[in-house]
Amino acid sequence: MRFPLGKKGFMGTGAALAGILVFLRIRSRKREEESREWEQEIAGAVDEGRSASEAGVSGAASDVTIA
Repeated sequence: MRFPLGKKGFMGTGAALAGILVFLRIRSRKREEESREWEQEIAGAVDEGRSASEAGVSGAASDVTIA
C-alpha cells in the first residue's frame, strides 16, 4: 500500500494516533477520579444529614414536657 506522505508521514500519523490514545486514557482516568470524589462527598453529606436529623429528633423528644 502506498502512503501519500511517505515513510515519515506514516510514522508521524502513527505517533499522532498514539498520542491521542494516551490523551484519551488520561482524561478518562481523571474523570473517573472526579466522579469517585463527588460520590464520596455526596455520601458524606448524606451521612451528616442523617446524623443531624437523628440528633434533632432525639433532642426534640427530650425537650418536650407534658404539663
